[in-house]
Amino acid sequence: MVTKYWELSAPDSLRGRAEWDGSVDLESLTCPIDPGHQRGGRRITDLGVLLTSKRITDFIWTWHWDCLIHDRVLGLFRDNGFTGFEVKPVVAHMKIRAKKRDWCDDNPGLRLEDVASVEIPKLWEVVVTGWAGIAPPESGVKLIESCPGCGYLEYQGFSDPSRLIDDMQWDGSDFFIVWPYPSFVFVTDRVAKIIRREKLTGAKLRAPETLEVYPPTIPLGRAGPGRLSYCMPEPRARELGEPLGIY
Repeated sequence: MVTKYWELSAPDSLRGRAEWDGSVDLESLTCPIDPGHQRGGRRITDLGVLLTSKRITDFIWTWHWDCLIHDRVLGLFRDNGFTGFEVKPVVAHMKIRAKKRDWCDDNPGLRLEDVASVEIPKLWEVVVTGWAGIAPPESGVKLIESCPGCGYLEYQGFSDPSRLIDDMQWDGSDFFIVWPYPSFVFVTDRVAKIIRREKLTGAKLRAPETLEVYPPTIPLGRAGPGRLSYCMPEPRARELGEPLGIY
């Protein structure tokens, strides 16, 4: 079988994950109906991150599944005419290791004396605007809760990941998402070929049928994606989301 699409994701190892710094802020949402729906909403600041490794890969991922790329990678994507994404600037600093080590921290950062030797490249956050609609019922995805008070959405997760992408709903973009999985970045095979040809580091490509529910501890593999406006630029989120009730 020829794979048309790939899921672009972080390597399996947690080492080198970037952390949000103290400048990152989310809107706070409360529900007039269910206090259990209190949560963070869309990010209202540009991304500020702490890099945790001297080895700065071509792709960098945060613990919140933000995808960052070097300026050079952005140039490659633009030179090849890839569609379905925008970029936002990222402010990056190195994480300085605490004097007293937290042994639960997989990425303690650098010693202060080593920070000056690291040259931080210009980084961009990839914001996906390409769209392949809502996962079809054949995938197992089903809306199980929609709160009229605050817009909270919860879905039963997929049981057949090979059915997540419906060609009839795909807008043809090289980068795209499928609802309700905005953290899954799907790319076309031509993007995958450039990543492999250029030997870009810090990412892996998975065939959709190999995807697993993440995290696996969520009951029934449920997905609570927030709203489309949390992850897409306002005009695009409104255009796509309002007709579907997910804006």
